[in-house]
Amino acid sequence: MHLDWLLSPLTIYSASAVCLLTSLAMVVRSRVRTPQSSDPSPVAEAPNTEVVVLKAEVEQLRESVCRLEESLPARGTGVGLNLTKRAVALRMHRRGEPVTSISAALETPANEIALLIKLSAISCQLSAGASEVR
Repeated sequence: MHLDWLLSPLTIYSASAVCLLTSLAMVVRSRVRTPQSSDPSPVAEAPNTEVVVLKAEVEQLRESVCRLEESLPARGTGVGLNLTKRAVALRMHRRGEPVTSISAALETPANEIALLIKLSAISCQLSAGASEVR
């Protein structure tokens, strides 16, 4: 099988010319099919009813989110317990106050206060056990 004709410059140039003419024809056809009129079509001028409905729904959602944000209780700026709140919570627990009143006074979730008290009890047990060993 002789495939030397594929490497011939005549074959390469003619293939390039066919590709170039094809792409030129495609560009010309796309330009001819595209309307070049400057007047807008009536469809573009009339507002789409679906768009109007969606805009109204988005506006209603915005209003409801604003109402929800206003009704939410204000939370403290700090995240979690800082050292001062921790000390106050432990002091209140030693006085015998329940977890719910401690959490309400410090504006901290009750489960955080309960965890703090448990961790404090564990650390006291560990330190008492370490002092007995010495």
